[in-house]
Amino acid sequence: MKKIILILGLVFSTSLLAQVSDVPVKFDGQIRIRGEVDARDFDNDTDTNTYTLSRIRFGARMAPHEDVDVYVQLQDSRAFGAETNTLASSANIDLHQGYVQVRNFLGKPISIKVGRQEMLYANQRLIGPVGFSNVGRSFDGVKLTFGKQKTFDVFATIIKEGNTAVTGPATPASTAGQENTDYNFWGLYYKYRHNPKYELDGYFLFESDENEVVPGEDNLKRATLGFYSKGQLSERFDFESEAAVQFGNRRGQDVSALMLTGSVGYTFPSVRKYVVRVGYDFLSGMDAADEDYKVFDTLFATNHKFYGFMDYFINIPVNTAGQGLQDFMVKGRIPLSDVWQLDAHFHNFRAAKGEEKNFGTELDLVLNYAYNSAVSFQFALAFFDPGDLMEARFQNSDFGVWSYTTLLVGF
Repeated sequence: MKKIILILGLVFSTSLLAQVSDVPVKFDGQIRIRGEVDARDFDNDTDTNTYTLSRIRFGARMAPHEDVDVYVQLQDSRAFGAETNTLASSANIDLHQGYVQVRNFLGKPISIKVGRQEMLYANQRLIGPVGFSNVGRSFDGVKLTFGKQKTFDVFATIIKEGNTAVTGPATPASTAGQENTDYNFWGLYYKYRHNPKYELDGYFLFESDENEVVPGEDNLKRATLGFYSKGQLSERFDFESEAAVQFGNRRGQDVSALMLTGSVGYTFPSVRKYVVRVGYDFLSGMDAADEDYKVFDTLFATNHKFYGFMDYFINIPVNTAGQGLQDFMVKGRIPLSDVWQLDAHFHNFRAAKGEEKNFGTELDLVLNYAYNSAVSFQFALAFFDPGDLMEARFQNSDFGVWSYTTLLVGF
């Protein structure tokens, strides 16, 4: 109840402030309800799991100056029936975003954005807000952007704040000694935009996790260096590619990992513009006998976009048991009318390392319906035929099935 009162007070105060000070305010929001039917355990003898997820976002953007934005976005994320009864409250309203952005800093093409914020780079293969998630990802930190058409970003975020008490006498005696155990994430990101039909990005990302699972060794000091590109090869053909290497140290092991991805799309010469895309992703893995850590980690990616909608490969190092991943894919987009569109994705998943490499195949079918400018529906049905690696992991060999229906309202 206190949080509800706080939200109402915030909305009222924001509106009142706008009226008193003539500060323009724009409100935005989104309500998403998604019902899921989940049989992804590869066991037809178990009951199918059904549940409904709700995500409600409400934001307010104020512009106290033409070069200054203040944005606050609240979120309630829950599963229907999660409370113990109809009079209970899970009290799970949170601040999803809250930041100040200053543009044209010092009269230069420099933007500063400070606070809790979503971050999205390239196609979200390494950094993305994970929109499909019922919570979504946001970062606490600061981002500086230099330039306008060709931009250079510098950002620093903190993933987890941590301090560990240091044993022994403190100086002064009233102050306990502390050892820093933060997990931080920094980055440099350059976007080159000379030709509107071609994009080229280069980046350097660095993670520092000073916790110690292995005594005397930081959990992570890892750098990711790479580039992303996309563009038109001709009127009908387009391409997209990304390559990155990882190096550094992880719990005492040297890091040496690689990611290579590429796809080519063809748009048919028809009124509806049907599209077919063929692609291949490679994320390096390792054998148990390897001295170096060779598993490529996709960092803070929106993996739901890439490695099958059934989300068997959300955490690549964990979900692949360190063997890495190869994904041979064929994707199609079929506009059925002005308001209906069918997407069909086929994946063949294999490990990058190990004697046995077959994870299995997945087929995703998604039907999109734009009811009007504010309301849309999405209907999805997906199947997974497990290979030997998935059968060993789940101890079952039946088809995995998953479907969902989504209602999305935006304003």
